[in-house]
Amino acid sequence: MSKQFHLDIITPTGIESFDKVDYLRIPSMDGLIGIQAQHAKAIIGLDIGEIQVTKNGKKLIYATSGGFADIKNEGVQLLVETMETSDSINKQRAEDSLRRGKERLKKHEGDLDRATQSVKRARNRLLITQTLSTNFQKLSKK
Repeated sequence: MSKQFHLDIITPTGIESFDKVDYLRIPSMDGLIGIQAQHAKAIIGLDIGEIQVTKNGKKLIYATSGGFADIKNEGVQLLVETMETSDSINKQRAEDSLRRGKERLKKHEGDLDRATQSVKRARNRLLITQTLSTNFQKLSKK
């Protein structure tokens, strides 16, 4: 019985496949969920948050804005709206989005649900860039 599994992360623009994944952490609508090989079958709604893939002892971290996880015996498929690495995130754009969303919420302008989601996405994107740069700095000092 294998202790690793296959993962596909599917977005509207492409598919990223990972073989021999040791562990996957995803942001479900009810909180973080950890997945290892032989996990029970499930379909889970995903929230805005961090996807963490552990493979060969290395963590790969992605920002997502939600979607679904389909967990089967053969592996896991994540169907997500977005998947971004820290290098692909435009930090200035995320900061601008956060500022605009906060302003809309403060002034009670426009669609407040949309503004709230925009703030959550921007914060998540900024968190991903900060987390990875902090991890990189720690590794550089070793």
